[in-house]
Amino acid sequence: MNSKQLNFFIVPEDLENIYSFFNKNNIKYIKISGPGINNMVLDSFPYRGKMSDKIYLSCDDFYPKIVMEYDNFKKSYIVDSYKSYLLEFNRGGFHPTDTKTLDRGRFYCTTSYFVSNGEVVKKNDDFKLWVDKIFRTFKKEFLMKLGDQRHILFSSKTLKWMEETGGKIDKAYLKISI
Repeated sequence: MNSKQLNFFIVPEDLENIYSFFNKNNIKYIKISGPGINNMVLDSFPYRGKMSDKIYLSCDDFYPKIVMEYDNFKKSYIVDSYKSYLLEFNRGGFHPTDTKTLDRGRFYCTTSYFVSNGEVVKKNDDFKLWVDKIFRTFKKEFLMKLGDQRHILFSSKTLKWMEETGGKIDKAYLKISI
């Protein structure tokens, strides 16, 4: 399996602008409105779910390439994030009970996956170009490096919060703590 990801830190105050960015670029989130296979729609932002939710992003062009599978444990259909033409958006953010720890956010998607006989299925180039464009424009609009950090990017509001609070990033680049 091959994949792409972009790791970053954002604060909740960034989300309104990020949601506007998604809407401006016709990026929608996958909304499941019930247990049946036909209860999936693409919806515009803002997203009103929990901060800890993974948000699956796609666009109208890739809607036919979103794969649903039945989950026996949940007794409903769920999105198959490996086979589907989607980009996972994890916002990171603060723990509900701990405003002193900021978790890393990320975009993640698979660009190929294995099927049961071991064969590799590659997603098409249009999808890969779409993901690359989102990464590039998102980085340009929202993210910057901090010093010599090469593995992680930060929003300007995150850097301001770190400066004001003395926040330090951990060695694994997973969280910032004050």
